[in-house]
Amino acid sequence: MPNTCFCADDLIIPAFDANAKTSDVSVQLHPGQVHMINYLAGCACFPFRHSADVIRCCVCLGIHELLGPLPSAFTLVEAKMNILQAERFERQKDCAADSVQKWLAAGNIEAARKLVMLSYEEYRRIPTEYWRTRWLSTLEPAVDLLRQCGVNLNLR
Repeated sequence: MPNTCFCADDLIIPAFDANAKTSDVSVQLHPGQVHMINYLAGCACFPFRHSADVIRCCVCLGIHELLGPLPSAFTLVEAKMNILQAERFERQKDCAADSVQKWLAAGNIEAARKLVMLSYEEYRRIPTEYWRTRWLSTLEPAVDLLRQCGVNLNLR
């Protein structure tokens, strides 16, 4: 349930200040960070419509946090884990389809089906919607391969 004490408009930081003295800053980001920024700009959870809006908000929130006491080491590790998770995702996103294709080529349809079902159950338990949705999307090509072999899975 959304927090009713929170105004979504407060997240939008204008691109220009009153004196029109804004600066352009060039920053190198990991591909996973860019994907997350684009996700936040496109999802319905926040009022962002452009990635620049997300970045300005992140800069404001980050500066605010850094001006106070540093968060726990665990919080910092979790923040860095987003980058590592993004890199892991990019390396492994085709694994399920590749494995299913190999099982099917070997004639072991049951092993291919079991792989998809177990992966589906595991991915459904991912607590963060962003990562859960991304990992579940990796199963679509594997499910299509199984359908081509006459195996229809009931994934809800």
